[in-house]
Amino acid sequence: MSNPKIISKSFRDVENFKEFFEYKNKEIIQLTPGSVKAEFLSIQVGDLFFVCNQVNQGFQFSGEGRKEYISFAILWSENEKEYYSFRHPVAPQRTVFGFNNTEAHDIFPQGGALTHIIIPVKTFDTYADQLQRHDLDDNFRNKNHVNLPLTGMKEIKDYLKPLIWLAVHQPTWFQNPHIEKLITDDFVPLLISQIPIKLNSKSFLKPSRRAKLIAQAEQKMLANLKKPLTLKQLAENLGCSSRALSFGFKDLFGVSPMRYLKIRRLNAVRQRLKASEPENCSIV
Repeated sequence: MSNPKIISKSFRDVENFKEFFEYKNKEIIQLTPGSVKAEFLSIQVGDLFFVCNQVNQGFQFSGEGRKEYISFAILWSENEKEYYSFRHPVAPQRTVFGFNNTEAHDIFPQGGALTHIIIPVKTFDTYADQLQRHDLDDNFRNKNHVNLPLTGMKEIKDYLKPLIWLAVHQPTWFQNPHIEKLITDDFVPLLISQIPIKLNSKSFLKPSRRAKLIAQAEQKMLANLKKPLTLKQLAENLGCSSRALSFGFKDLFGVSPMRYLKIRRLNAVRQRLKASEPENCSIV
């Protein structure tokens, strides 16, 4: 017996993977060559959603969210790989990111696994008020990132692991009538309590100068997808060195600036082909 509130999908084709997220108003750009193996699992518990994604290739993920929800994302990597959200580095063992859920911009140069916890704003505010966490206001949500104590992240992951296991192996467990309230009453206060009360400058991740430069370079590229553009021209337009751009793109996307430009151009061609020939839009 299945549970209609648990959705599980596997992808072995990059086009199907992209189309699945495009349907949800999200855009995916594959950054590394090779075949794609990806998994998607969505668990709905009342008004809460636990959405798990895993992919073996490097990807850039962006799109719009729903403002009536607040989102918290965590990474499952055991290693300190390089991950970025809104071009800020994300530490798998400490950083929770997302928050206002109005938009997303995540980069996983080597692939990875993450879980988004999506909570209605009204529900989150109710529990925050009960815990007298009036600091978790709009100003906090607009920060998009916060570093938790190592023990705090461990407690959250220790709670989520059996929840995900049950969704995969015993999905009917979630149909018990008391489960919705049990999980909501347990998990939301747990999450809130792990966020530091007195946030210092180290708790929030600030945009680096290089991250701002790469953001400007990306916009220049998108504006010149149909025009010739060299690395030297791009650097001159931004008033920086080619070396700085190369290091920045390699660190953030895992590829060179010109390789990234090629990827974006191929993706734009794919979108045009899809619009004109929906049944024949694959690009190798």
